[in-house]
Amino acid sequence: MQLGTTTSAAEAIAALVSGAFVVKAFNTIFAQHYAGDLKLDGQPLQTFVAADDETARDTVKTLAAEAGFEPVDAGPLSTARQLEPLGFLNIQFGYVLGKGTEIAPRWQFSA
Repeated sequence: MQLGTTTSAAEAIAALVSGAFVVKAFNTIFAQHYAGDLKLDGQPLQTFVAADDETARDTVKTLAAEAGFEPVDAGPLSTARQLEPLGFLNIQFGYVLGKGTEIAPRWQFSA
């Protein structure tokens, strides 16, 4: 949140490590979910996956699916500018507003 809307922590990390494939994912899920089946009300938790390298993004999407998530392609790494604050919004709902840690953001897509 200290970086604002013109960059993200993920992009800052990518800038520090030339040639690295940085992928942003898993930051919108409370840690408590990892001890369970990665489902909420019977539906897999979504994780949003962003990266500039399509192969790296696909690799993490596959890893997420194998772990039990529903991976959602979030496009380029610059999308981390929205994903990082989404993690904080989840914390706001969970802890500040008292909804607890058995919650998770979910996008609904029409068929």
